[in-house]
Amino acid sequence: MKIHVYILIMLTSCLQVGCISHNTCTVDVSSSMDDRSGVVYSLETKADAVYSDQVDLVLQRNGFVPVALTAQSTPEIHIMLEATIRGPFRKTYTYYQPVFAPRSYCCSCPPERCRCSGHRTQTSYEIVASIKRTGSYEVYTRVLNLNATELKSGKGAWETTATSTGRADKLDQVFPVLLIAAEPFIATNTSTIRVLKKLNNPAVLALTAETKEN
Repeated sequence: MKIHVYILIMLTSCLQVGCISHNTCTVDVSSSMDDRSGVVYSLETKADAVYSDQVDLVLQRNGFVPVALTAQSTPEIHIMLEATIRGPFRKTYTYYQPVFAPRSYCCSCPPERCRCSGHRTQTSYEIVASIKRTGSYEVYTRVLNLNATELKSGKGAWETTATSTGRADKLDQVFPVLLIAAEPFIATNTSTIRVLKKLNNPAVLALTAETKEN
């Protein structure tokens, strides 16, 4: 049985340039496993070691057991981890620039008597039109993919792919968020759900700090 899950996650980060980044993340999940508790696994990746360390922590706290911690020589499932970033891609947007015009009026006499003795004239500006303009900015696509295969049967056990698009061009900045967002749905059958995450989410910060300590 194959279940697809789409999760919208708003990621907010303060970049070095001082701007705020908003990203939308989609998580796709497919699974044929009924129980993940106690499943012995091995993990393989060509990505940076910090990513595999973070994945190991998430897998173990969800019941998976690394083969290195058992007396077994062969795991039950083999997991391939891919962590990539693509881009930049240019996105365009449309906005309207207001056009202002001055307006003068009498501020010390009634408008119809602005020629009276001692009157003052005040000038203000009001919007009289707008000009349509187009802007653009660069974005990157960040991808986390976990693909598990049952070694006994050679069949796929489950697969989780998390993708986000945003201005941040550093994968290590977004990877923990993708992993935390996907965590509840690894090797599960579930329905569509939407969640809100930030880069300063406590679970994300805890995961990052724990891998740094190790």
